[in-house]
Amino acid sequence: MFKHILLSSLVCASLSAQSFEIFLQNALQNSPYLQANNLNKEQAQEFSSLTTRYKNPTLELEASNFSPDLGESEIGYRFALRQPIRLWGVSANREDFAAAKEEQSLSLVRLKRAEFVREISLVFSEYKSALSAEVLAKEELIISEKIVEISKARYKNGTVARVKYLQAKVDQHRVKNRLDELAIKRLKSYYKLLTLSGLSEEVEIGSDYIFTLSVSSTTENSAELNFAKTEVKSSLSSAQLSANKIEWIDLVGEFEQEPNQSIARLGVEIPLAVFNTKSEEKKISQIEAKKSELLVQNLTNTTMLKLKEIKKSLTMLEKLQKSTQILLDYQEELLKMYEDAYKVANIDLIELQIVKNQMIQTESKAIEIQLSLEQKIIEHNFLTGEYNE
Repeated sequence: MFKHILLSSLVCASLSAQSFEIFLQNALQNSPYLQANNLNKEQAQEFSSLTTRYKNPTLELEASNFSPDLGESEIGYRFALRQPIRLWGVSANREDFAAAKEEQSLSLVRLKRAEFVREISLVFSEYKSALSAEVLAKEELIISEKIVEISKARYKNGTVARVKYLQAKVDQHRVKNRLDELAIKRLKSYYKLLTLSGLSEEVEIGSDYIFTLSVSSTTENSAELNFAKTEVKSSLSSAQLSANKIEWIDLVGEFEQEPNQSIARLGVEIPLAVFNTKSEEKKISQIEAKKSELLVQNLTNTTMLKLKEIKKSLTMLEKLQKSTQILLDYQEELLKMYEDAYKVANIDLIELQIVKNQMIQTESKAIEIQLSLEQKIIEHNFLTGEYNE
């Protein structure tokens, strides 16, 4: 009976509210954090162009004054054009490196989006739990007020002492005090949700959304793992690029006009990799790539263990939820019997309040179990890539 009242209260409160699906979509579209995150895509494309672009040519202009021992001096001139040329193999390595860095940036964008969805889902589950706890406190207050009414009537009739009536009033105000505390907690979680979403306007959010477990149970689409793998590719491509001892040669064209002759030159300038063979850069990149590979292996193992733990926890929580519901059904029935008996007989008030408090504790436990279930589902969905684009 009591669980139906609680669910009905939550459903009624959600009828005129915005659904969590719509709220989440609005957050995904309008969040300044995600908009800034999406700019990494453009930044990655520009970095790719930066990595593969050619160097600018240089132009040398020179005027000369030739002064012979006899006769008038004459003016000569010279100009030279120098164009750096990237070696063919280096160009391919730079393109591979640029593509790897762009893939890494796009993977990071997807990871940040997935983390955003996970975080906002976790906060929403907290908000739901806080709202349920507040509704439960309101229902407890209704029960306490009924007990106060019965106690007051019996006190006036002289069937119970005033102390019994005062005990009922104390319990009533205790519940009111707890209700105020829960209202503050619910308000805090609500604004935490709004702050995370990045939305500037307050909206009423429905609490009837139910998180469902993703079908996948593998890490194949994990945003975290995919990003870690792109870091490996980026490190490997960086190591390959660093292996090039010589990246550029200069093509030089020159024309010089002297008083009695014209000189044209065409040649290349080739740097000699004698002292700087880039062996250190290559070694550093190889070590970085090896570190990334080991971190991917560690993350894969950790993620698989997390998924196994979540699966087992969900099974145990579902079992606990069922047994808690059975206990709650019995407690509701017992409370109803005590309430009815207290109206017509001299049932001890303390016993009635104990039964009531036990039922409320069980219902609070049920809310905590539901929160744990939802948060495990949210984490499972994130690890399996459910929140990827």
